[in-house]
Amino acid sequence: RARLLGNTTRKAYFDVRRNSNPFYYEVSDYDSRSDEYELTVLNANDGRTSLDYEEGSKYISSSFYTEAAVMYDTEINEKHGVSGLLVGIMRQSLSGNENTLQASLPSRNLGISGRFTYAYDTRYFAEFNFGYNGTERFSEQERFGFFPSAGLGWYASKEEFMQGLSSTITKLKFKGTYGIVGNDQIGSANDRFFYLSSVNINDGGKGYSWGTDGMYDVNGVSIDRYANDRITWETATKTNLGLELGLWDKIDIQVDLFKEYRTNILMDRLAFSTFGLQASTKANVGEASSKGVDISLDYNAMFDNGIWLVGRGNFTYAKGQFEKVEEPDFSATPWLSKVGQPLDQQWGYLAERLFVDDMEVINSPLQTLGGSAVRGGDIKYRDINGDDKITALDRVPIGYPTTPEIIYGFGLSGGYKNFDVSVFFQGSARSSFWVDAQATAPFVNHSWDGDPFADYEKNNALLQEYADSYWSEANRDIYATWPRLSDTPVPNNTARNTWFMQDGSFLRLKSAEIGYTLPKKVYRKAGLEDARFYLSGTNLFVMSKFKMWDPEMGGNGLGYPVQRVVNLGVQVSF
Repeated sequence: RARLLGNTTRKAYFDVRRNSNPFYYEVSDYDSRSDEYELTVLNANDGRTSLDYEEGSKYISSSFYTEAAVMYDTEINEKHGVSGLLVGIMRQSLSGNENTLQASLPSRNLGISGRFTYAYDTRYFAEFNFGYNGTERFSEQERFGFFPSAGLGWYASKEEFMQGLSSTITKLKFKGTYGIVGNDQIGSANDRFFYLSSVNINDGGKGYSWGTDGMYDVNGVSIDRYANDRITWETATKTNLGLELGLWDKIDIQVDLFKEYRTNILMDRLAFSTFGLQASTKANVGEASSKGVDISLDYNAMFDNGIWLVGRGNFTYAKGQFEKVEEPDFSATPWLSKVGQPLDQQWGYLAERLFVDDMEVINSPLQTLGGSAVRGGDIKYRDINGDDKITALDRVPIGYPTTPEIIYGFGLSGGYKNFDVSVFFQGSARSSFWVDAQATAPFVNHSWDGDPFADYEKNNALLQEYADSYWSEANRDIYATWPRLSDTPVPNNTARNTWFMQDGSFLRLKSAEIGYTLPKKVYRKAGLEDARFYLSGTNLFVMSKFKMWDPEMGGNGLGYPVQRVVNLGVQVSF
């Protein structure tokens, strides 16, 4: 069998405005004998008898996609299943609204991929896949990449020696895959062609002037990107091992172990002023790894007394870390190195407590973070490298990653006769977040990116948690929740630190519902096909070590809250 398909899409938009600005008049005098009014033009200079025209925005783009495939599938002697598939694709997109020469050129990709499978007696399975893909982003010698993968499977429960356990173990399957995948979507959109340099030979910011009065100007040359014909595909080697287990025809368990090692990660190279470079350079120098486990459990049962139960739970643990990073030599300060640290690891200062008073500030290691003067009631940090001053060299890995390493959820639905009930919980663990010491700072005029009211004075309110526990001259509590009060942000206290670090773990009752379906003899008399009353709710409660506000709001407790919703309703069908 074979197939051929093609698709083209064209999008166009334009905006024009045609409007009128007529003459406006007012009555300036009235002659009662002749019953005539005298009118005065109000906008003699602005009014027009013709239409005004204003050109608006325009957008145009087109895309083209074509695909050709050849397929083969057969069974030999009712034992051997063989299949094959080859697919070739070609894709192009073009935009007419780009601002640079490179961005205005058509974007093109092409490639061929294949899949070949073999199955013996529906018990043993083998599969081989490959992709040979081409991209426009890399130089000619790096343009195409070959990415193979293979998998094996064994349906053990179909073996003859397992038939004696078939009533207990209804399914037992083992599977494993190994393969390499490639990614060409690296860098920014401006780095479309890594093998070409980006040079501005008419840069006014790099020019010079001469002459008696500086009347003669010549623009200079600037470099935005250096050509690198060795940048290539980012690749990932993936290994997966899986188990599928069915018990008593009621329970299904799936366990998947996964591991990934990613190489050729595009990163900025270290640069020093002595290099004489105008722009940063990039190369495929990074490496990272990840591993984890994914578990799911399903339960489905019907009982003779009319009770039915359906349950599902899932658990995912995933951890990634840097293996190789372009960074300075941190042998003297190894805690600053990213190697071996989680991908979303945060660095910050270890907060010991609050300063008792100004005298303690004077007798402690020098703290001038952000250039602000430190006073009594500010956060006191630990001098990690022992140089008697607090600097960026004293930052250490703190907390868990900002992305949870554990995600889980479980739910149960059940019913008896006309009643039904369902609940669903979701949660996460092994993550940290930080209270935003600027967004929640009392009395501070705080704005954020895109704030429509940034030009207005809008001082933050005082949270009850801060009002109940803050440092002051009258109450020098060195372990108070909030440092000394100030009507402006204090850089020393807003730096990333352990003082405002919080455990992001939580378990939430995401949804719950109870319902009652009317007996047929009741709703059929009313001409209905079905009628059910229900009471449901979402975000009903959350359990967390963090008590100031909902942990899913992150660091800003003054932001839009997570809503709790309760519904009471009826579902009817006619």
